[in-house]
Amino acid sequence: MKAQSKTNQNPMKENKFGFEGGFIILWNRKISIIWIILIGIVLHFVIVVIKNEIDNSDLEKYGIETTAVVRDVREVGSKGVIRCTYTFEVKSLKYSGSVDDDYYKIGDTIRIIYLEKNPEINRDKKFLEK
Repeated sequence: MKAQSKTNQNPMKENKFGFEGGFIILWNRKISIIWIILIGIVLHFVIVVIKNEIDNSDLEKYGIETTAVVRDVREVGSKGVIRCTYTFEVKSLKYSGSVDDDYYKIGDTIRIIYLEKNPEINRDKKFLEK
């Protein structure tokens, strides 16, 4: 009798990772790079929307009201949106924010709400009331 060597056949595949053409290989599955980019864009959009909603909610609950002075008014975008930039001071530090509204003019005083723990998070009071 001849001794036969058995080849070791492992039924479990090794997970593969890498690139192949326009695809990324993850766990032995080819995923188009375009799909990954689209998913990334959608996730970014969702995260930004959720963060803004959380900030608006915090401002409504814990915000401090103060006045700000409109420093710049300009048209942005192709649809004629008017963006007003305002500045305000908290504990001798200057902060700024903006609101899209064609009602304000340079030098106007407006009511804004900011978070005490982070004054960079601020909104026009009229915007939060809408």
